[in-house]
Amino acid sequence: MSVLRRKRARTQADVEHHIRHELAAILPILRIEQCAIELQAFDPATGTAVLFVKGGCPDCDCSPATFMQGIETQLKLRVAELKTVLATEESTG
Repeated sequence: MSVLRRKRARTQADVEHHIRHELAAILPILRIEQCAIELQAFDPATGTAVLFVKGGCPDCDCSPATFMQGIETQLKLRVAELKTVLATEESTG
């Protein structure tokens, strides 16, 4: 007879660490050296991560925000606690 076990919920700090780790794994795939995407905040109650996006591609008109849909999809696949990913960009003025 097998016993079903509930998965123990991770702490907010553990989830934030996991998000940062996964971002570090995803960003090299984009091959945009002149950008940075960092976790700004994570709300465990809503499952929302806010990412700070800075920089862009010097060879084209693409900004990291262009790739946010793909980044959001990959993060949601890799971090079960995530429900929504929002991005904030640096102001240029």
